[in-house]
Amino acid sequence: MADQVPEVQAPARPQQHAKYPWPKPDESAVIGKRLIRVDGPEKVSGRAKYTYDINRPGMLHARILRSPHAHARVVSIDLSAAQKAPGVKAALAVLEPGKKAMYQGDEVAAVAAATEEQARDALRLIKVEYEVLPHVATEGRALQSGAPAVFEGGNIKEGEAEESGDLEAGFKSAAHIVEASYETQVQTHVCLETKGCVCEWEGDKLTAWISTQAVHGSREGFAEALQIPQANVRTVCEYMGGGFGSKFGPDAQGVICAKLAKLAAAPVKLMLDRKEEHLAGGNRPSSTSKIKAGVAADGTCVAFDAESHGTGGAGVGAGFPIPYIYTFPNRRRRHKDVYTNAGPARAMRAPGHPQGCYATELLMDELADKVRMDPVAFRMKNLPPEAPNAMWRQYFPKAAEQFGWSKRHPTGDPTPGPVKRGMGCAANRWGGGGRGTKAHVEILPDGGVVVRCGTQDIGTGARTIVTMVAAETLGLPYTAVKAEIGDSLHPFSGGSGGSTTSASVTPAIRVTAGKAFDALAARVAPSLGVQPADLVARDGRISSKADPSKGLDWKAACRLLGTEPVAVDGEWEAGLSASGTSGVQFAEVEVDIETGVTRVTRLLCVQDCGLVLDPLTAESQCIGGIIMGVNWALYEDRILDRNTGQMVNPNMEWYHLAGMSDIPQIEVVLVNQAERGVIGIGEPPTVSTAAAIGNAVNNAIGVRVRSLPMTPYRILDAIAAQARAGGTL
Repeated sequence: MADQVPEVQAPARPQQHAKYPWPKPDESAVIGKRLIRVDGPEKVSGRAKYTYDINRPGMLHARILRSPHAHARVVSIDLSAAQKAPGVKAALAVLEPGKKAMYQGDEVAAVAAATEEQARDALRLIKVEYEVLPHVATEGRALQSGAPAVFEGGNIKEGEAEESGDLEAGFKSAAHIVEASYETQVQTHVCLETKGCVCEWEGDKLTAWISTQAVHGSREGFAEALQIPQANVRTVCEYMGGGFGSKFGPDAQGVICAKLAKLAAAPVKLMLDRKEEHLAGGNRPSSTSKIKAGVAADGTCVAFDAESHGTGGAGVGAGFPIPYIYTFPNRRRRHKDVYTNAGPARAMRAPGHPQGCYATELLMDELADKVRMDPVAFRMKNLPPEAPNAMWRQYFPKAAEQFGWSKRHPTGDPTPGPVKRGMGCAANRWGGGGRGTKAHVEILPDGGVVVRCGTQDIGTGARTIVTMVAAETLGLPYTAVKAEIGDSLHPFSGGSGGSTTSASVTPAIRVTAGKAFDALAARVAPSLGVQPADLVARDGRISSKADPSKGLDWKAACRLLGTEPVAVDGEWEAGLSASGTSGVQFAEVEVDIETGVTRVTRLLCVQDCGLVLDPLTAESQCIGGIIMGVNWALYEDRILDRNTGQMVNPNMEWYHLAGMSDIPQIEVVLVNQAERGVIGIGEPPTVSTAAAIGNAVNNAIGVRVRSLPMTPYRILDAIAAQARAGGTL
């Protein structure tokens, strides 16, 4: 459905100065076209090699022994029996006696053996004596006086209070006040490809084939952990199956794998299984927001007072922005991070923003109901001023028209029958700016073009847009360019996080390919009797701008290089990318009030991301983010047993994810702000989905469900609570 929706055009703004500017949309041959991914055939045919597919001669298999306890001190550890087990070549203790395991799944020891089965068997022979310590599994318990301490300093880290305006005066001016709490759950990353690597030493030099979002960052991580020079580490990631923020370094399993490979003097593969991924692979922190907000009779938001907390597990913050986007002139917010004995959080696709969006957007609907205003009109009244990165004033009405918002009924579907229908909306924002990536381009005498960059493709199409930008710059079809990425031997690029990859990498490719063409033009111009600056590359031909008859086809021009190729280095330059995105989403749901089952039927996403390089991959990013938002809204939930601190659903049977039949109709409207340059789009589309769904559920059943996930139990419980209070559907 995405390609059937017309684009929304943003107002024109002058592009920043750049020596190699992006082509105008009507002059582009490759950029802006709907092109399939260059690595698509490799992936669907199974030829693409992921980390798990790497098999080295004489390779061993490693497994990690993990703490069964949520909190325990290692008293002693005996590896001797495991070291003598069949096939075992190396064993090591990760937690030395006296050290603490901070959560179920914390790394305790590891072995490497000839087969994975032998490694698993050897783990059972490791004798560990634990002193089991009191644990805290829930935020509620952690906040109680006298709760067991996760860390010596306690279970709470108070953040700095934020306050502006006159809160007391703001509430006095309010015609209506809403007081409510909004909660979101812990969500694990659930990457399709689990974390892991293959490590091989050659003398004092390490090569690691690793599933990573940061090829160069992982090299640095290995070097620091192993105390060896970065020059002695090579990291490779040709393909990887999802990261969402959890794969920026070697982590414990990578370092353990490298150490075992050193001890065994053999290559070692260590990949986490699904349970380990849930326990130790990272997660999105929870959030609880207790909010008091005031609105004037005319629908103007006048006051906002919030206390919030969340848990990132054992030692990681859980912050999130509230109020989100909308203007409250008088506001205060106090936040605390709560520590629990659970796997630590990691950055996860738009860290903090989904939590802040959910609380704020549900609040906005409640305030709109108080003043009997349409939720879209209410939001329009309380938006900040319009800016290139804040275009909600345009997007809300356009999306409402596209979605059929005028057909929305007031809160609570009055039609007979158990299935109630409703609509909701929400907005998002994000950064997505660029940074210092470097690149190398070679033009070979036979006409071949090779582009090298140390970025990585985490499944988003980075390899494709590298190819596209080089092809556009050199006037070639994108099939004529070979992109080599995913190797720390290539020029530096940062990690794929914060939606910064496209805005970092493509300017570097544009600049470097432009410099390469300039070098080629300098070699070709004398044979055509023109100045190098007069030459242009277009449609596989190099010719004079003033007289197109003076020219050569690409391969003929490259033959003039003789035996010496053009080889050029370049880097990211300002002017080709920007920062700041905005978007809105509208959701339609059906809720069966007899079973509590919620089904999302339609979702509309209006999203900008600067210059749209490939609408096909950009839409794919939006769709993927939206599906993740549907999962967060309705299904995913890490459940810990409060008595043991153990996760009760660390598998794909009880940690629920949407199936194909649960995916709604998704429409994507891309706003092409070409004049702003490239901006990342990976994160913003996942921010507002759950909030839009939450508001749609309320519109359907007339009852607020303020906690995620909105499971059938929570839906039925909310309906029953309203019935007990004398309300009706």
